Amino acid sequence: MSNSKPKVLILGTFHMAEEGGEALFEVKRQAEIQGVVEKLTRFQPTKIALEWVVEQSASLNEEYEQYKVGNFPLKMNEIYQIGFRLGEGLQHTKVFPIDWMGEADKDYSEIDAWMRANQPQLANELFEGLKFPVLTEDKTIIDYYKELNEPNLYNQLHTMYINLARVGHFNKYIGIDWLSWWYKRNLILFSNLTRLMETDKERIIFIVGVSHVSIVAKFLEESGLCEVVDTLSYLQ
Repeated sequence: MSNSKPKVLILGTFHMAEEGGEALFEVKRQAEIQGVVEKLTRFQPTKIALEWVVEQSASLNEEYEQYKVGNFPLKMNEIYQIGFRLGEGLQHTKVFPIDWMGEADKDYSEIDAWMRANQPQLANELFEGLKFPVLTEDKTIIDYYKELNEPNLYNQLHTMYINLARVGHFNKYIGIDWLSWWYKRNLILFSNLTRLMETDKERIIFIVGVSHVSIVAKFLEESGLCEVVDTLSYLQ
């Protein structure tokens, strides 16, 4: 009896349209992004899962088909810049959106504002020592991805999120009004990832915002269904 399990590599990413934007179309940056794709190719994924809502799977895959025949210039988004390039290079026939958005009872900005106004000591505690890396002109894209995928960073982010449950007081669970949506979304990401594991030979790359990495990895590991591989080993 085989003890092999599907393997999942979670690439924690920044959102390219928000950080970098048009500057990432420069020749130097495009070469760096392609370098990230080439490193990830060594994992030889069988499927590419994306932080994109399931309902838009057909339209996203139509864009992917158009890209493969040269009729779709890549937009500045990690879904396209990394996901589409990676899929084309591996001759994948499709990509796999697995996200869900829904609606939270409160926005994160409301939680943050309430905490800073009513529990400033907690706000200081949660954000003390949390230094999120930034992409600077003298930093390469690959080095930035190495920083984003350091376990210390994404575990710190997870610690901050779980402690948002402390925002509020008895019978007024302000933080949980948002955090319950956050957990539901990540549980759905986990659930949809498991649906892609059709054989024990599956090798899945999941491209997702870095704040999701720790929680989704924990769900996968605790499920016992697969092996979560070391992302940094493929970025070296």
